[in-house]
Amino acid sequence: MKTYRTAAQWLELLQQRSNFKGTNIEFCQHHNVAITTYYKQRTLQAENLQNPTLFKSGFSATSSRFIQVNQTTTEVCAQTHQNVVQFDIRTGQLMFPANLATNDIVAIIKGLTA
Repeated sequence: MKTYRTAAQWLELLQQRSNFKGTNIEFCQHHNVAITTYYKQRTLQAENLQNPTLFKSGFSATSSRFIQVNQTTTEVCAQTHQNVVQFDIRTGQLMFPANLATNDIVAIIKGLTA
C-alpha cells in the first residue's frame, strides 16, 4: 500500500536521514519508502531550498504540487457499417454495397467479362 506524504512530511523525513546511521537503502526500507522516491523528494527539497521564491509565490510546505485542471471534451464518433457483396475473381475481388440493385451488379459483371 502506498503512503502519501505532504511536502512538510517529506522535509521532516529527509531531516531524519542525517540521524540515521545506515545507508540510504536501509533508511528507505526502515521508513517504507522506495529508493527512487527518496531521491526524487530529496532533489525536489533541494530545488525548493535553492529557489525559495517558489514557496513565497503560493506554495507552502503543506500545499500540494498538483494543479487542478477541468477540461470538458465532447467527442462524437460515428462508425457506419455497410454490408457488402463480395465476388472473388481470378484477378482480385469485387465488392459492391449490398443495397446496390441486382441488375446493376449483373450489368457490371457482364461489362467486365466482355
